Amino acid sequence: MTLRFAAIVVLLLLVTGGNSYAAAYKYRFVMVSHIGSNDPNMKWLTLSMAEFEKRYPDVKTEYVSTNEYSLQKFVELLRQAIATKPNGIAVPIVSSDALAPVLKGAIAQGIPVVAFNIPDPRPQGKRIPYLTYVGGDEYLAGLRLGQHALELAKAGKIPNPQRVLCAIHDAAHQGLKLRCKGMADAMKTINAQVDNLFITADPARARSIMQSYLTKNKSVNYIFAVASWSSPWAYGVAKELGRNPGVGASNGTIVITVDESPVALEGIKQGKVLETHSQGFWLQGYAPMEILYWYNNLGLWPQADFLTGPVIIDSTNVGRWVPFVRNVFGTEYDKQVTW
Repeated sequence: MTLRFAAIVVLLLLVTGGNSYAAAYKYRFVMVSHIGSNDPNMKWLTLSMAEFEKRYPDVKTEYVSTNEYSLQKFVELLRQAIATKPNGIAVPIVSSDALAPVLKGAIAQGIPVVAFNIPDPRPQGKRIPYLTYVGGDEYLAGLRLGQHALELAKAGKIPNPQRVLCAIHDAAHQGLKLRCKGMADAMKTINAQVDNLFITADPARARSIMQSYLTKNKSVNYIFAVASWSSPWAYGVAKELGRNPGVGASNGTIVITVDESPVALEGIKQGKVLETHSQGFWLQGYAPMEILYWYNNLGLWPQADFLTGPVIIDSTNVGRWVPFVRNVFGTEYDKQVTW
């Protein structure tokens, strides 16, 4: 959904009073997301929300996002969604500072909020007072992926990390930075340096930035692509530079990525990606809606965060994940594979 279209939808809701669903539905919940239709992970969220509606037919759910992502546009979408006065909002905390005043305002109006996918990393009492967080732990994702790679290197199955590039496409996304920090803390145990590099989400610019960086930093032999769709860019650049990327090469460049997306899974099957992870995306769409439902109905909500991951996926278990993910994506599965 483009920002313009999303804005039109929200304005129509405002004109009709924001509660036009009242006659047909008991509640209306809105998920305001940073994951647009150009990201394969959107499918997990929208499908699980559709399943929620089947189980709870008295609830209307809405998924609002944009493919033209920026923090400013995201905050604008969130403000528009709040103005429609839904019975609950699910939102990723992409930036605590930017979202805190907006969400505190919504909560003061009596609109319950559930954080999903990205939490406010600050401790209780200082973080945004949402009901709970549903999602993976971004720091743990980077840490576990790094630790698993080190285990394989110690066993002699892949080269030892010398220096790691952590490729970030969104400089304002605190969750991506936490992934890189987790990777960095894992690599500290062998004194391997991790460099964070902002590559942008534009394929041509990202490749150019990585090519320039890798040309200057020849000791880098691991690339951590913190979005699965950027892993083919990293692999392609390493190959163009003669860095011999791939899992089977004794002195090649190792590519690590994230999420149980088609491009990540097929990258593992083809030996181009060492490992990825699952953060339980399906649950991240379904569980926030159910939490909002029970909060509205009975005032119930979890008294602790609901962690849905990480789970490591590599060549030893990718065969079990592919049928599951194919079932979710259907004919879109192969379209998402960009190797």
